[in-house]
This record gives sequence, C-alpha cells and structure tokens, in this order.
Amino acid sequence: MKKWTFILGIAVAACLLNSSSMHAAEISSNGSQKPKTQPYVVKNFDKLLGKIQGLNDDLLKMHFKLYQGYVNNTNTLLKKIQELDEKKENRTPDYAGLKRMLGWEFDGMLLHEYYFENLGGTEPLAKDDPLMKQIETDFGSFDKWKDDFTATGLIRGIGWVVTYVEPNQGRLINEWINEHDVGHLSGAKPLLVMDVFEHAYITQFGLERAKYIDIFHNNTDWFVVSKRFQEASAAK
Repeated sequence: MKKWTFILGIAVAACLLNSSSMHAAEISSNGSQKPKTQPYVVKNFDKLLGKIQGLNDDLLKMHFKLYQGYVNNTNTLLKKIQELDEKKENRTPDYAGLKRMLGWEFDGMLLHEYYFENLGGTEPLAKDDPLMKQIETDFGSFDKWKDDFTATGLIRGIGWVVTYVEPNQGRLINEWINEHDVGHLSGAKPLLVMDVFEHAYITQFGLERAKYIDIFHNNTDWFVVSKRFQEASAAK
C-alpha cells in the first residue's frame, strides 16, 4: 500500500511540475503573461447554397470568399498589433495605422456572420412571437417596420442595414451603417443584418437594389432573429 502511495505521489508531483513548466512557457521575457487568445475561424455557410430563393450560388460563393478575407485580415492585424505591443513599439505610426484598420476588418467579419446567419428562412415571423409584439409596439405594424427597413436599405451609398434593440428602452431601431465600422448604436444588439454593399447583389441584379432587398425579406430566418431578440431581452 505504501508503495502505491509513493508512486501516486510521484505522479502528482510530475503533473504539477509539468503544469508549472507550461505556465512558465507562457510568460514573456519581461515577466508578463502572454495573451491566450485564439485566431478567429472562418465559419462555413455552405448550407445556404441552393437554399436562397432568388440568389444564385455563384454570388453566394463569391460573398463567402470575401467574408473569409475579413476573418484572415482580422487575425493578421491582431497578431501584428500584439507583436508591436510586446516590442514596446505601440507609440508608432505603424501601430496607429493597424489600430485604425482593425475596426473595419473586425466589423466586416462580424457583420457578414450576422448576415449569413439570418438568411435561409422560409417561414414568416409568427404573430404571437415576442419580436412581432415589439415590432408592433415600436412601428405600429410589421408592414411599417418593413417599409422603414427597406427605405433605409435604399439610401444611396454602400453599407449595411441593421435592426437594433437599443439598451435603454429596449426599442427597435433600423439603422444605416456606413462602411462597416461607422454608424453603430453604442450598446445596442443587432437583430437583423442586411448587406447592401454592391458586392452583395450587383453581379446578379446590376443596380436594381430593390429587387435584392425583396429577396432578402423573402429569405429572412426569423427563428434566428427572434432568438437574438429574446437573448438581448433576457440580458437586460
């Protein structure tokens, strides 16, 4: 019995020593602990292929590839920023330039993920859904919300349309996002996201953005959007 107790003690000590060594390896030369963050991973949205009535697969595949670029660039920027931090070169024009680029690439990544995730639906929003009740409270009717969302999407320029639930009153607001990183409502939760950059429709519809917006409405996954709303409401 003593023999096995001795062996177990050695094994535990070895594990503790190994853990300490691994921890020590994570400490940088200046004594500070290095970040343990992982690179962002490109999400696979191939399930949408052949499922979006009105959008052809070639357009979607091109859009997926564009999204992949935002993920890759976000990882590259974060890595370069970390390297400059570790070398104490974060008071330089290079550092400032990378930081300014990060919001564009990072928001480009996230907005595309929201967009693809809220596509692929076939069922309308149920009349007794909590989100429908909030839409009727804030806009008067679903049709009035839809008209406001569509009008926002037809604003001249490139950007995004987002239905937000804002943090103070829980009110729904359709907002125009210029580029990727300009126009967001601070603290608000995105519920429905529509890409109105020209790459989202021009190869199929030319300049007829209104046709693309109609197709977007017809393929909205309201289950996903309602779930986002319920999660945002529960977090208050």
